[in-house]
Amino acid sequence: MVPIIRELGEQVMAFFERIGWRYWIISVIMGIAVPALVAWIGIDPVLRFGGLLALVNGCLAIGLGRMIYRRSQPGWWLLIWPVVYLIGAYLFLPQYTIYFAVVYLCLSYLSYGLTQTKKIVES
Repeated sequence: MVPIIRELGEQVMAFFERIGWRYWIISVIMGIAVPALVAWIGIDPVLRFGGLLALVNGCLAIGLGRMIYRRSQPGWWLLIWPVVYLIGAYLFLPQYTIYFAVVYLCLSYLSYGLTQTKKIVES
């Protein structure tokens, strides 16, 4: 019985690794939980725009794009963060913030591509 449970556990973990569970967790926290918390607390719109949307989420998009390339993950994982953010922005943030999903997608893709170019040039 124990070997069957161990094998099943290994298969479940392999599935979660294939779908990129770490990226999903980060995206759900930063894309849905943080906007909900910001809306609930009522942070000033200027701080919300400048601090959260531009600085923190922009850096997150760049970091995820670089990490996905460096770990040789599938390129479709670049869509995880912007799509989850789009859902969170639609539910909890002002209407104009949904356009940031496109910005985050572009930043992720750009950092993904520039990391690839940097590795090619170095080798």
